[in-house]
Parts: sequence; C-alpha cells; structure tokens
Amino acid sequence: ERVMAPQVLPGPTGESNTLRLEGRGAWVCISPWNFPLAIFTGQVAAALVTGNTVLAKPAEQTPAIALEAVKLLHAAGVPADALQLLHGPGETVGAALVAQPGVAGVVFTGSTQVAKLIQRALAQKEGPIVPLIAETGGINAMLVDSTALPEQVADAVVQSAFRSAGQRCSALRLLCVHEAVADGVIAMIQGAARELVAGDPAELATDLGPVIDAEAFQGIDRHLQRLDGHARPLLDANRSPALPQLVGPSMYEVDHIAEVTQEIFGPVLQVVRWRGD
Repeated sequence: ERVMAPQVLPGPTGESNTLRLEGRGAWVCISPWNFPLAIFTGQVAAALVTGNTVLAKPAEQTPAIALEAVKLLHAAGVPADALQLLHGPGETVGAALVAQPGVAGVVFTGSTQVAKLIQRALAQKEGPIVPLIAETGGINAMLVDSTALPEQVADAVVQSAFRSAGQRCSALRLLCVHEAVADGVIAMIQGAARELVAGDPAELATDLGPVIDAEAFQGIDRHLQRLDGHARPLLDANRSPALPQLVGPSMYEVDHIAEVTQEIFGPVLQVVRWRGD
C-alpha cells in the first residue's frame, strides 16, 4: 500500500499531476539454489507487492524448499492464480517461460552467462521491451594493507572464502594483500584453513560440506586443473574426497589481478600481492 500509493507531483503551470503505479502483468522469477528460500521469496514478494502475478521457476536442485514457500504464501492468502510454481531445468522450463509472448518482465539471479542468454532472448521478442532484472556473478575482492590485523584478516578470509563451500554470491574470490605483510597473512590463513573439517554436513564437527552437485564439482575441478598449470598453490584442495562432490579449501597465488577472469563458485581463493603506497 505504501509503495503503490498515488503521488501528487508539483505542477508548475497550475495543472494537477498525479503519478500512479500499477502492475505490469506476469513476471517470470528464476531463482538460484544457493539461497533457495531467501532469494526465491524476495523475487516473488517484490513482484506481488507491486501488483503483478508471478510464474516462479526455482533452481532444479532445490525444488522442495520453493514448493513449501509457495504453499505458505497460498495459505496466507495469495491467490493460486497470482502465484504459480513451475519446476524443471533452466534450459527447458526457464527458457520456455522467458519466451512466452505475454511475459511482462523477468527477474533472474545466477550466472552472468545465463543472464546474457535471457537478455538476448528477450531482445529478439516482438512488441514492447521486456525488462530484465538480473543479479549475476563477479569477482568479490578483499584489499588488505600493511595496517591490517592479521588475525582478523585470516578469520574473515576463511569465513568468506571457504564456509558454505564457497557457494555464496558474497564469497571472497580474490585476496589482494600488501607485499609487506603478505607472507605472514598467507601463513596464518593457511594454518586456519587447515583446521577446517571437510566432510558430512550432518556431523556437528563439519565446517565444509560437498558442493551442490556433480556438475558443479566437475566445473570447479576444471578450474583447479587450470590453476595448477599457471598459479602457485598455497593450499592444496583434497582431490580424493571421502564424500562425492567434496572439494577441500584451496588457495593459489597469481601474479596479476588480470589473471582472475572468472568466478569459481566453490572454496577456491586466489591471492595477489600488491606494492607501493
């Protein structure tokens, strides 16, 4: 009610101007698996409260959480016709939804590659321009200078880069540390990371569990093989895991930031030293 309330605008020549917001129609909401309730709910709620209907397509890896969320929304009074849940793979169900002629807009959280595919598909459609709201990948960096407290840096790095098996949009991917303190900071991170217990998340002692699925595991392994060829390993990932799809924390030193061109969606940290004032 607050967001959609009419706004009276100033009229410089005496006329009356009122801005009224209204829903655009049916929005396609495509959400990721790594925050399967928070991001799903945020997309759906934002579209509903602005007067739209929703076709919700959750990640195929986490369908049950989305189903329970929709059940709760329907029980709370959201009409079944206003919020519909469509399960399935992105390349079939997601692509078909984006291609629907009556779609008023698309919200997507996920990889930059997929967002560009959606962008191109929408651009080719006839009729009015269909808006796309996309939150995609990037290289999250931490900049550490010589005044930083190494213990605090090590704790923050280990938490951000390796917890949740590095499967957060906000996970640290690139550590830029000043050469004056680099050796000490790296040694402290190495020691802290080696204390992490990688294993079954059902065990209370486990700090780091498997990645989401075999496809993700294989993708991370390809990145590790590439890094093995040109970067200096600082922390060796366990390549023979006790559990399927378990990737241990790993860290590599690269010479230049420009070498870090892709987000590795796992517990893989790249480090670069910088110098000067």
